[in-house]
Amino acid sequence: MWIEAVLKCDHNHTPYRVYVNDELITERFYTISPKSVSNNLVVELEHRPAYDVRVESLTDIEVILSDYHFKEKLNEN
Repeated sequence: MWIEAVLKCDHNHTPYRVYVNDELITERFYTISPKSVSNNLVVELEHRPAYDVRVESLTDIEVILSDYHFKEKLNEN
């Protein structure tokens, strides 16, 4: 199973963590580039009946989980 998550923030270089079912998946800095309005996370997960996805901001600046969805297969371009 694949998860595709869209994360949003108004400030550059904001640290955050992403958890799925209380397991730390990644710790990153939010990056704003001229052609990007969001940071996207794509990761393969073990299949489960349900998933709980959450973002933890590591400063007072909030990183928001804007959207996420799951797919059986990742689209190949």
